[in-house]
Amino acid sequence: MATPSYASSTELDAVNSILMSVGETPVNTLDVQSPEVAIAQSTLRQVCREVQSEGWVFNTEYEFPFSINSQEEVIIPPTAISVDVNRYRHADNYDVIRREGKLYDRYSHSYKFTGIETLYVDVVWFFEFGDLPQPFKDYITARAARIASGRMVSDADSIRILQTEEATLRALAIEYDTSQAEYSMFNSTDLRQPYNSFKPFQALAR
Repeated sequence: MATPSYASSTELDAVNSILMSVGETPVNTLDVQSPEVAIAQSTLRQVCREVQSEGWVFNTEYEFPFSINSQEEVIIPPTAISVDVNRYRHADNYDVIRREGKLYDRYSHSYKFTGIETLYVDVVWFFEFGDLPQPFKDYITARAARIASGRMVSDADSIRILQTEEATLRALAIEYDTSQAEYSMFNSTDLRQPYNSFKPFQALAR
């Protein structure tokens, strides 16, 4: 059976969807010298960063190893949106922030991480639009269309229609995320807290 060409959308598909939402003609390539195409593409990429920065199952990893370099520093990859020390691995030994492309420890007031070879962190990654799960592509496109409509047309009725579609697609994205992650309020171990507190599911077990 042939795979449908529209099974997964591309950045061009998303830009064309945004253009059509503001009454513009779709294009065959993103290389077109057009202010409308430029606004649609920049808005799409802005929203792509904003949505991914929330941290979802597809772009979040726990206890990810970052190597300490020869200067005893940790260089942050450019695709890392946010980085924090994993508390299970390092307890409360560090309080890190991003500064000058490196991890800075606010406890020691230094970029140096002495005495260890690897720092385990919880990291939220940024992915290109084409590598995102389809529910998130759809949601990002709808949100970008609503923002672009406000910037380019500013029609209240159109914006309300786009807001409704955006809310529906965000719900589908959240449904995808919860299904993939299998979150549980009773027995979640993603954060791997070292303190073994009371778990309601143990009392409910039959």
